[in-house]
Amino acid sequence: MVAEVAPCIPTHRTYTFAVPEPLEDKLAIGQRVNVRLGKRGRVVAGFVLQLDRKEWDSTLRPIDGLLDDESYLPPDLVELGRRIARHYVCPLGQTLKAMTPDAVRRGRGFRGVRYARLVKPIDAIHEEGGRISPQRLTLLEFLSKRSDLVSVANLLEETGESAAVLRGMAKAGWVEIVEKEEVAHEVSFDAPRVEPGFDLNDEQAAALDHIGSAIDAKTFSVTLLFGVSGSGKTEVYVHAIRKVVAAGGQAILLVPEIVLTTQLVQRLASRFEDVAVHHSGLSEVHRSILWRQIACGEKKVIIGTRSAVFAPCQRLGLICVDEEQETSYKNLQAPRFHVRDTAIMRAEQLGIPVVLGSATPSLETWYNCERRSHYTRIDLTERVKSLPMPRVRVVDMQDEWAEQKRQVVFSRTLESGIEAALGRGEQAMLLINRRGFAPSLFCPTCKSRVTCPRCNVSLVLHTASGQAVCHYCQMRVPAPDTCPNVGCGGKLTRGGIGTQRVEEILSQRFPKARVARADSDTMKHRRHYEKIVADFEAGRLDILVGTQMIAKGLDFPSVSLVGVVDADPATLGSDYRAHERLFHLVTQVAGRAGRADASGKVVVQTTMPELPALIHALEHDFESFAKEELIARQQAELPPFCRLARVVLTHARDKTARDEAELLADRIKSAANSLGLAGVEVLGPNPCILSRIRGRYRHDLLIRTPTAAEMHKLNDQLTQDNAYRTKAETVIVDIDPVSMM
Repeated sequence: MVAEVAPCIPTHRTYTFAVPEPLEDKLAIGQRVNVRLGKRGRVVAGFVLQLDRKEWDSTLRPIDGLLDDESYLPPDLVELGRRIARHYVCPLGQTLKAMTPDAVRRGRGFRGVRYARLVKPIDAIHEEGGRISPQRLTLLEFLSKRSDLVSVANLLEETGESAAVLRGMAKAGWVEIVEKEEVAHEVSFDAPRVEPGFDLNDEQAAALDHIGSAIDAKTFSVTLLFGVSGSGKTEVYVHAIRKVVAAGGQAILLVPEIVLTTQLVQRLASRFEDVAVHHSGLSEVHRSILWRQIACGEKKVIIGTRSAVFAPCQRLGLICVDEEQETSYKNLQAPRFHVRDTAIMRAEQLGIPVVLGSATPSLETWYNCERRSHYTRIDLTERVKSLPMPRVRVVDMQDEWAEQKRQVVFSRTLESGIEAALGRGEQAMLLINRRGFAPSLFCPTCKSRVTCPRCNVSLVLHTASGQAVCHYCQMRVPAPDTCPNVGCGGKLTRGGIGTQRVEEILSQRFPKARVARADSDTMKHRRHYEKIVADFEAGRLDILVGTQMIAKGLDFPSVSLVGVVDADPATLGSDYRAHERLFHLVTQVAGRAGRADASGKVVVQTTMPELPALIHALEHDFESFAKEELIARQQAELPPFCRLARVVLTHARDKTARDEAELLADRIKSAANSLGLAGVEVLGPNPCILSRIRGRYRHDLLIRTPTAAEMHKLNDQLTQDNAYRTKAETVIVDIDPVSMM
C-alpha cells in the first residue's frame, strides 16, 4: 500500500510513501503521520491525502509513524482543502493544518479510560489447565456476571484486587483490556429554549418555500436573501435549518464576528436543541469536545465564525452565511480564504444549498445573481410587523462649521435629536469609525505629524491612558505636549475625532445621561461586550458610542436615534471599495433605529453629502447604488468584472523590497506570456498605502485576470516554477483581496 502525503511545510508538492504493513489497517485519509523528507531524512508532520493498494517501481520511504490514532478530517474536507490550497495559493499541508484546530489534535478535554471484558469463561480456563488463584477467581467471577465492558477502575474498586493481578490475566489471554477516549468532564453547551410568538409573513414564507425546495432536491444552489434591516432574515434561517435537522441532517450558520453578533448567537442558540456555538473565543477543551460531538452527529446545528465553515459534519444539508458582505469573513492569515466563497465551494462539492443573507450584499454576489444560473435572489421588502424604515437626514458639516464659525463635533440636528430621545426616555447610538481621542497630533510650527518610528502612520492620542498609540504595531509612548522634532518644540494640536472624544463631549453636554463606549480599547474580552450589550438592552445605559462593532447584528427596541458622526469614505479605507463600505455602514447602522414601537431617526454627518453612496443610503435604495457602482467598476476594470490577486513583499531595507517586487512582476509577466494569457495584467509594483509596518518596508503589485480560470492557470505555473520564492523576508499572496492597505 502507498500513501500520498501533504507535508506541513511551505511546499506545494505532495509525496508518496510506502505504508508499513502494521499501519495498513490503521491508516485513514485525513490522518496525520510523520514522514522523512530530504537527503538528511528530516522528520515532518503531514496529512494523508490518498491510499492506494498498488505496486511501485521505485524506492519509497516508509511512513515513519502515526501522529493521531484517527483522522479528524473526513475525505470531503480533505478534498475541500485541495480546492482552497489551489485557489488561495497556499501549501496544501498548511491549509489542512489550518482547517483542524490544534486542541482537537491534542485531544484536549478527553482522557483515556480503560475497560476490561472476559475473553475466556472460567470453565474453559479450567479445561486448559490454567491455574486460577483466589485473586484471579474474584475478578473472573465479577466479569462473568457482566455482558458489557467494565471500567477497570470500577472493577478494581469493587473487588479490592490489584492492577497487577488484572495485567497477569490479560497477559494470559483470559481478559481483554480496551482503552477508550472519553470526555474528561461534562460541558454543557445548550441554552434555555425560547420561542418567539409570531408567524412568518408572506414574503418570509415564500422565501422559506424556495429554500425548502432546494433542500428537498438535495442539489447545489445559492440563494441570496436580500432583505432590509429588520425584515426577518434570521427567522427564515431558523425555519430552513429546522427542516434540514428534521430530515436527519446537520446545518451550519456562519456569522461575521462572534463578539459583534452576541445577541444573534444567543437568540439562535435558544431556538434549537443539539446546537454548537463554534468560535475563536472557546477554550481548548470546549473546542475539542465540540469538534468530536459535531463529527459523530451529536450536534445538529453549528453556529460560528470563520473556522465553523470547516465543521466536520457527516450529514451536512445546508449552509447559511449571515451578512455575507462583511470583510471580517476574510481570513487574514494563510490560507487567506473568504468564508462566503469557501462555503459555496463546500456546498457545490456536497451538492447542497447555500443561503446568503444581507441587507447590503457585496457587489460580487449581486452581480452573480444577475449572471449565474445557480444563483437566485429573493427580496424581503418589508420589516417585521410592518415597521417603517427609519428617517435618514444628512448634515453637511462644512455648512455647520461655517454657521457656527468653528469646527464642532455634533451638529445642532444631532444634538437636538439626542436631547429629544433622552427626554422621551429612549436610547441613542452614535457611531464614529475611529477609536481614541484624536487620530493625529499635529505641529503647526513645522507642519508635521507625530508618527510611529516603526510604521508610516500617525500616533493616536488616548487620553484615558495618557498615551499616544500606534494601532498597527501597538507601540505606546507617553502623549507629548510639544513637537518631538529636534529644534522645533512647537505646541501640538489634536486633529480629528475618535470615540473617546465623542464620549467626553457627550458626558459634558448631557451630564445626566448614562454613556458607555464600545471599541477595541474597552472591549478587551468577549464578556466585556456581552455586558455592555446586556446593560444597553436592559435600559441601564442611555447612549452607546462605538466603532463599527455597534453597527452590526444588534437589536435594541428602545433605540430611536442613531447618529453617524463622520461618514466620509476616507474613514473606511483607501481603495475602490470605500464607497461600497460607506453605503453598507450607513445602511447597517440606520437599521439599528426604530426596530420596535419607537420610531427611528438617523442623522448622518459628513463633509461630502453629494456622494452617491450617501444619497442612495438616504433612500435605502441599494439597487440604484449597485447599478451605478457596477457601471463604474466595469469602466475601471475592477471586480466583479475581473479577478484580482495582491502580492505584498516586505523587507527591512526599502530597496530590497522594491527590487524583489520588480523582479517578481517580470516573472509573472513572463509566465503569462508563456501560457498565452493575453488578458493578464500586472499593475505595479508600488509602495503600499501603509508603506512601513513594524520596521518593515512594504511594496505590492496587483495581478488582474479576466476570469478565475486564468488566475488559477497562472498561479499553478508560478507555484510550479517557485516564482514566489524571493529574497524578500515575506511574500503574501492574497487572492480576491478585501483591503489594499
